[in-house]
Amino acid sequence: MSLYVVSLVFATYLLKPLYPNCSVPDSAAKLIACLCLTSLTFVNCISVRAATKVQDLFTASKLVALIIIILFGFVQIGTGDVPYLTLEKSFEGSKMGVDNIVLALYSGLFAFGGWNYLNYVTEEMINPERNLPLSIIISMPIVTVVYVLTNLAYFTTISPEEMVESEAVAVSFGEYHLGVMAWLIPVFVGLSCFGAVNGSLFTSARLFYAGAREGQLPAALGLVHTDLFTPVPSLIFTCLLSMLYAISQDIFSVINLFSFFTWLCVGMAIAGLVWMRLTKPDLRRPIKIPLFIPVTFVLGCVFMIVVSFWAAPFECLIGSSIILTGVPAYLLGYKWKKPHVVKKMLEIFTMFCQKIFMSVPEEREQRAAE
Repeated sequence: MSLYVVSLVFATYLLKPLYPNCSVPDSAAKLIACLCLTSLTFVNCISVRAATKVQDLFTASKLVALIIIILFGFVQIGTGDVPYLTLEKSFEGSKMGVDNIVLALYSGLFAFGGWNYLNYVTEEMINPERNLPLSIIISMPIVTVVYVLTNLAYFTTISPEEMVESEAVAVSFGEYHLGVMAWLIPVFVGLSCFGAVNGSLFTSARLFYAGAREGQLPAALGLVHTDLFTPVPSLIFTCLLSMLYAISQDIFSVINLFSFFTWLCVGMAIAGLVWMRLTKPDLRRPIKIPLFIPVTFVLGCVFMIVVSFWAAPFECLIGSSIILTGVPAYLLGYKWKKPHVVKKMLEIFTMFCQKIFMSVPEEREQRAAE
């Protein structure tokens, strides 16, 4: 889902200069968002190296755009003309109820959603036992500081009401400070969103690939291209699944829906790790942190999930229904023995994908137990 939302942001910033005095048409934005997804899926299918090069390039453009915004924010602070930074103006009109704070947390935490994507590609990392925690420890403070300073810069120029009404806040900020060069901001922000979609696609597809390899998803999703060595079926499946969100008309309802079952699933996964830590303390754990950290995390997830049922019951019911559909799928597709007809259909589908995508199952080293 995050793939589609970020693709939509990319499309909005790309089209906003063409519609300076009105809203960007939904159909045009959705079409560009889907083109963004399909083009990046193609890049990820043809080469892992090309995908990582794209990621490096567009991550650099993201930092350039944010640094420009932050610098102009500090310049504005230096002039002393920052009425919207006062506590009275910054929180004017805010809804301070617990339910509204939780929904605001959903939208805020969505921006930091990349913190868990690196876990999906640990098999492709060099020395993950060292580099995984190190990358998270380094990146999260940098992202937090940059995002906070960026929002601070916005408040030096734009009122909270204008932020809520604006489709592209960075464009409004650029028009105020850069004049004829304001087009630079939407270009850089669009490039950064393009890179974010690429990174999410690269990691999310590996989740379906790993599930298929373990027998928890259809075997077709665990195929690898014979020459390119990329998980082509899982990448295409991830792309198609993301584009389904184009049906929605309210992006914030989608974010609330997605955030609910995301934090529910993440909270359950972390709770399971805590349970294993207590019941199986002797298991090998290459990465180990103090127990109070995951416990605090789980309690925070429980709080957000419980309050969200009160704040957005419709989205939560839909999210719960989506999750519950996984129960029969798990029982019929993995836990119980599949009916012969289902097995035959899956075999035909897998063979079809092998021929169409020129893909085969991953070869595993067979170790003789001698």
